[in-house]
Amino acid sequence: FGSGMCYGHSHGNANLPLVLAGGSDLGLKHGSHLDFNREAAGFEGYAVGEDGKIATSHYQICSRPVNTDAHMSNLLLLMAQRMGVETDRFGDSNQAIAI
Repeated sequence: FGSGMCYGHSHGNANLPLVLAGGSDLGLKHGSHLDFNREAAGFEGYAVGEDGKIATSHYQICSRPVNTDAHMSNLLLLMAQRMGVETDRFGDSNQAIAI
């Protein structure tokens, strides 16, 4: 399941949460949480409040990409390739992601 909005109130379209179910026939790893922001150069982590919850402003997370190399189209490219489509591009993809 995916959406074009990270946070509907501000129409943030970066850092989209995505749930991918199935895909074992495509060789996709199950039961994990992948955060591609952690791979970004200079990413210093999320601010955590005293209650242990993420305190980073949603505007900081949702308004602009933390990892500008992590495109959702990279996942779609990987899925297409695993289904036998011979292509090295999908939309604005820059490479198939490794998962």
